[in-house]
Amino acid sequence: MAPLRVLELYSGVGGMHHALRESCVPAQVVAAVDVNTVANEVYRYNFPHTQLLAKTIEGITLQEFDRLSFDMILMSPPCQPFTRDLLLRTIENCGFQYQEFLLSPTSLGIPNSRLRYFLIAKLQSEPLPFQAPGTDGVPQN
Repeated sequence: MAPLRVLELYSGVGGMHHALRESCVPAQVVAAVDVNTVANEVYRYNFPHTQLLAKTIEGITLQEFDRLSFDMILMSPPCQPFTRDLLLRTIENCGFQYQEFLLSPTSLGIPNSRLRYFLIAKLQSEPLPFQAPGTDGVPQN
């Protein structure tokens, strides 16, 4: 299987990129996007070979998205309640099924007890290939 081509939105200092690398999933982050210049300096230090776009996600054109040719999006949005509502509408309008999870990182062996929000999305024509621990695997949509 070819490595997944990943686009990282709201990349911050690269926490999701690091988690992806530690997961051992064959993947390459083809670009990272964040508007925060300080976070971008840290990201560039942590991942010097990853293309970094210093802009808002609204500033990315469809042509830029197409050129990146990504298979998966990772993101860590700053304002989760607002972003979640907008994201769910967009996912549904684009024909994706999704599953949402609230998990404590401790359930995954990570020593941080704050609940985290996770969302997995896949085109409706294909089944979700995995499920989170302690869930029934039934899509929310």
